[in-house]
Amino acid sequence: MVSIVVVSMVASAGALAVGVSSATQQESQLAQLATQAAQQQLAYLLEKPYDSMSTYAGTEEVGRMLAPPAGGGVDRTTLLTGTWSKLGRRTTLVNEPFTFTQYAGFVVEGTSIRVEVFGPDGTLYASIQRHRSKESGT
Repeated sequence: MVSIVVVSMVASAGALAVGVSSATQQESQLAQLATQAAQQQLAYLLEKPYDSMSTYAGTEEVGRMLAPPAGGGVDRTTLLTGTWSKLGRRTTLVNEPFTFTQYAGFVVEGTSIRVEVFGPDGTLYASIQRHRSKESGT
C-alpha cells in the first residue's frame, strides 16, 4: 500500500513538472518572438525617411502586428500569424536631442525610438530603444 502511494506521488510530481516545463517553454518562445518583432519594427523605421517615421508611432494590438514587407516591398499590409498573433507591439517616438558629453557637449537633433512587445495579459516580453539622428537637410 505504501509503495502505491509513493508511486502515485512520484507520478503526480512528474506530471506537474512536465506541465510547468511546457508553460516555461511557451513563455520562452514568446519572449524570443517578441525580441524579433521589436527588432523588425526598429529596422523598418530606420529604413524609412526620417520625416515619415512619425506615421508608424502607435499600438498594434495583440493579433494585429504587421509583418515586414515582402521581398522588395516597401509597405506592410499582411498581419503576422501563428504564435506571433499572441503578441502586440507599441512604438513610441519622441523628438529629443542626444548630447555627446565626451565631445564637449556636442548635441545632435533626433528622435528616440522605443519599441515594446507585449502579450495578451500585458506582460512586456521585449523592449528596444534607439536614438536616430536627424539627417542633415531634413
